[in-house]
Amino acid sequence: MSRVPFCWEEAHRLVGIDAVHQPIPIRPTVHYSMGGIPVNTDGRVRSGAEGLVEGFFAAGEAACVSVHGANRLGSNSLLECVVYGRRTGAAIAQYVQSRKLPEIDEQRYLTQAEQQIQALIDQPGEYRIDQIRQSFQDCMTDHCGVFRTESVMREGLEKLQAIRQQAQKIYLDDKAKLWNTELIEALELQNLLIVGEIILTGALNRQESRGAHCREDFAERDDTNFLKHTMAYYSPAGIQIGDRPVTITLFEPQERKY
Repeated sequence: MSRVPFCWEEAHRLVGIDAVHQPIPIRPTVHYSMGGIPVNTDGRVRSGAEGLVEGFFAAGEAACVSVHGANRLGSNSLLECVVYGRRTGAAIAQYVQSRKLPEIDEQRYLTQAEQQIQALIDQPGEYRIDQIRQSFQDCMTDHCGVFRTESVMREGLEKLQAIRQQAQKIYLDDKAKLWNTELIEALELQNLLIVGEIILTGALNRQESRGAHCREDFAERDDTNFLKHTMAYYSPAGIQIGDRPVTITLFEPQERKY
């Protein structure tokens, strides 16, 4: 009660127990998404296994330099942010030297964004956003949790397609264009559904267990076939899975043990 009183308060508030005398119930939960936008050590975004995208950089939680591989732990994101954030900033400063600003038709993008927002506001719909978001979260928890199998993940992908269809029929209670957090949630939901499909498809494709990826139907690590980075590409036509080789220098990959 003197050092971590908030733990007692939360246990009492959420499940009505006295944590001084009763154990606090726990369960696995989602902390972060492993992986991210593939970049090199200067934060330049990769276009594939070899090439780089001109003028496109990423750093921090969104990026994946892949210094952690499949064994990333929560606080390791500080490395992505502090070390590679600094490197990326310096690389951008160098990259823009003696370069002209690109010639861009800004109005085209503004018009597209305005049309997208207006369409969401005007959409009559059948479902509230929180219904679809909760269905999505439950689907990912049930079908791409700590331990996965092919049948469970395939069922999850089928459910995800049904949820995506429902997500096209959401409606907004708030019709305002200023300070509309519901509008932000609607845009986020579209992105979450894409990321969820990529995660499930990538996990289904990797027929082994490695780091935090645990397949009950493929319990062993398979370096012969899967010592490689998964590269996922999204388009409206579907998810494409490719790969990039792992370059091993000083440290050989080791089995995760406690």
